[in-house]
Amino acid sequence: MKISSLLAFLGASEFGVNAFVIQHQPSLVPSFLNAKKGFARKTKGGSSSSGGFGKTAKKTTTTVSSGFTVDKTKSIKDYLSPRLFDDPAILQDIGQRLRDGKLVVIRDAFVPAFAEAMYEELHSTDAWSKNENYLPDGYHYKHNNVYNKADYPPLCTPALEMFNSEESKKFMTDLTGRDCTGDTLGSPSYYESGDHSLPHTDHVGQRSVAYVWHLSKNWKPEWGGGLYWAQEPLANAYFHANFNQLVLFSVTPMSSHFVTTVGPQATEKRLSFNGWWQSSWVPNANDPLEKILSTPKERLTLTHLQILAIQDLLDDPWSPQINPPERREQIETIRQNIMDELYPSSQCLPIE
Repeated sequence: MKISSLLAFLGASEFGVNAFVIQHQPSLVPSFLNAKKGFARKTKGGSSSSGGFGKTAKKTTTTVSSGFTVDKTKSIKDYLSPRLFDDPAILQDIGQRLRDGKLVVIRDAFVPAFAEAMYEELHSTDAWSKNENYLPDGYHYKHNNVYNKADYPPLCTPALEMFNSEESKKFMTDLTGRDCTGDTLGSPSYYESGDHSLPHTDHVGQRSVAYVWHLSKNWKPEWGGGLYWAQEPLANAYFHANFNQLVLFSVTPMSSHFVTTVGPQATEKRLSFNGWWQSSWVPNANDPLEKILSTPKERLTLTHLQILAIQDLLDDPWSPQINPPERREQIETIRQNIMDELYPSSQCLPIE
């Protein structure tokens, strides 16, 4: 059985059972995990020229600076809309939805001056590189990004550093129940006509919580570029881009989604700044794995790299040994549970 867990980028608008939308009230590296019972392995990703994300075509770099400044030492709390903190129940609800594996969409998420400045810089830059790949299992994606930090529009670097500040990571860890203490990733994204991303989960490396800050203006759903959240019934599954809209979800092998193709009739740019908060924990032989991974809910929060680390503890003769034998047997059982729960056998096998 092969499980392909790949990139992320999306959209948002209305919501259903598994998505939570917070509105402003006037007035929210392709890498494979080939999983079999008791076995997971890594394969090589894309070329280094694209930051590990497939093939790219380089463009020139020109950006209009917005003049807005971000204090990279501050928390994301300082730049989110103050209304989100008016009632503690709002953040409690967001956190519970993320713990339950639901999509969260926050309208008018950041203070307006910050959003306008990011839009101005992303809309004006021509530093985009085409990022695309077509893989043997049928998965493919095509979109524009700026992965080289030297080419970032001026505001993107301090914005990412602020997302990566210790205060931001503590806030997100407390909010989501996931470990967000690792290095935060983020980069600008631009989907133009023909761009898309087929179904994937983002379950790669140490990714814990995905974020997409939409910065498209006047975007119309009929132009495509919408997120399809696979946990929803069809009638509720499409989420479209809106300006200053933040999309969040907890990254697991079950967080399947895709981005629909942008049509040729689109007259605006589908822009976003997106990435992941990541875990810093790598399991080792001294960790009480039999306690901290004792339930399916706890095992569901394992990152891709953490699953591989547990595999190595059990299978790699050069790794520190798990002793005594009774404890090793417990960890073997946990490994089997991980594979059964997170990578179950197909229910739609072909009839030969």
